[in-house]
Amino acid sequence: MIIKEQKSRTGNMYQFVDDTWNPIVGKCLHECAYCYVSKRCKNQKEIRLVSKTLYRDLGSGNTIFPVSGSDMFAENVPELWILQVLNRCYATNHNLPDHKNSFMFQTKNPKRVLDFINHPIFNDEKTKVCTTIETNRWYEEMGKAPKPEYRADAMAEIASKGITTIVTAEPLMKFDHTEMLEIIKRCKPEQVNIGKNSNFKIKLPEPTADEVKRLIDELENFSTVVIKSNALDWVE
Repeated sequence: MIIKEQKSRTGNMYQFVDDTWNPIVGKCLHECAYCYVSKRCKNQKEIRLVSKTLYRDLGSGNTIFPVSGSDMFAENVPELWILQVLNRCYATNHNLPDHKNSFMFQTKNPKRVLDFINHPIFNDEKTKVCTTIETNRWYEEMGKAPKPEYRADAMAEIASKGITTIVTAEPLMKFDHTEMLEIIKRCKPEQVNIGKNSNFKIKLPEPTADEVKRLIDELENFSTVVIKSNALDWVE
């Protein structure tokens, strides 16, 4: 199944996300050159917890992307802060038995998610874990993030525990077809999001439209594929 997105009116990274929530803010350890947050927010301060934001009303029945402006599971984020965010997610849903929020935790360091995998929020069927797999290769623009194969290994373990997983291939970079397909498949994703580079100050090695179409054709065999609005010219 393929879903083609229209341009988001809210500016959110995902159309299926109702709300972004950033109780942890600041410069991301991974320092990916193409990061859309660093493009918009120059001279970022060091990572920090914002208590006022941590306890704001999250509403009910929403799909929420916590810490969309950084990486909550980067190695430099204190364990206590991560636990405070997870506890807040759990407490919110515990008080909303009929209209729970869905939380999507996205990280380029899913191995660290496994350190918190016994937290009760991960027992909630609405909780999802997402990672970025922009290519099977390694480019210097990928900064200090763990290599894609390491992300896939961790996601496979997360999925084996019955947790819903998502892969975002954005910005999708030049890849090797068989290897890329295998890495994504290893994550056992319910959904794969395909997107282009949105930081036009950085030139990245991009695949051809034919290469992207071939990848999508095979991804459809085991996952729902969402083509983000900035990548529609690859498939039309």
